[in-house]
Amino acid sequence: MIGQVANTQTRALVLGGGGVTGIAWEIGVLAGLVASGVDLTNANAVFGTSAGSFVGAAVARGYDLEALAADQSQPDTGEISVSASQETIAAWFGAFGAGDAISVGAAFGEIARANPEPVPLHIRRAIVEGRLVTMKWPDTLRVTAIDADTGVLHVFDHNSGIALVDAVTASGAVPGVWPLVRLNGRSWIDGGMVSSANARLADGYERVIVLAPMPAGYGAIPGVEDDVAVMRERARVCLLSPDEESVRAIGPNPYDPDRRGPAAEAGKLQGIRMAPTVGAVW
Repeated sequence: MIGQVANTQTRALVLGGGGVTGIAWEIGVLAGLVASGVDLTNANAVFGTSAGSFVGAAVARGYDLEALAADQSQPDTGEISVSASQETIAAWFGAFGAGDAISVGAAFGEIARANPEPVPLHIRRAIVEGRLVTMKWPDTLRVTAIDADTGVLHVFDHNSGIALVDAVTASGAVPGVWPLVRLNGRSWIDGGMVSSANARLADGYERVIVLAPMPAGYGAIPGVEDDVAVMRERARVCLLSPDEESVRAIGPNPYDPDRRGPAAEAGKLQGIRMAPTVGAVW
């Protein structure tokens, strides 16, 4: 499935990218909302980008989010700590200056092809399988990834003929950090390289909640706040990004699994505080 999903319904949840700490923070926020009586699992569509694709699978599946938040504080021997090298980060900033979103996506594709397997693919796939709470595509879940050759953003769903684990692996394939993913004769990279949340995929829905662990924009790529400002002209939209406490809990490396517990705990407190605002929109 390519491009934006057609929409005739009213509620959408958008979950952005942010590494393993972003996963934990989003889970924590959602658990805090649930604990406060705000349940977003009834969304008509759940759009997941990178970290958000893992969380989106749990939400769309109706998984126990409070239990999943508690799990973030438990040791996970399946996770490994990775980080972006200074060379990789410099290449990223170069890609962000490539022009429009498609040009940026293609530039990131070049970075991924130059270093297609910074971590062995079988190790990465095992990590993805360990994070997913289901292997079955939920009907409401949409997962983003970028065609590494063309730079075009795609949206996969249960009708795409792609296994959920493969779509999520592609959505989180950060160039230079995680392996390039090849599916159906195409190469795929992280859907967050042209927008950290791809919030505009929810255009047309009447009520939208956006969780964005990394809300900033770069170069010609708008930040999530800019996207949400446009969306608010036609919809009720609430954006949640890490507050000061959550930023401290997440720490400087979004790929550090040791920060999962603190990120989830801070996210839960933030979710509890934000519940009245989120509930009023939802």
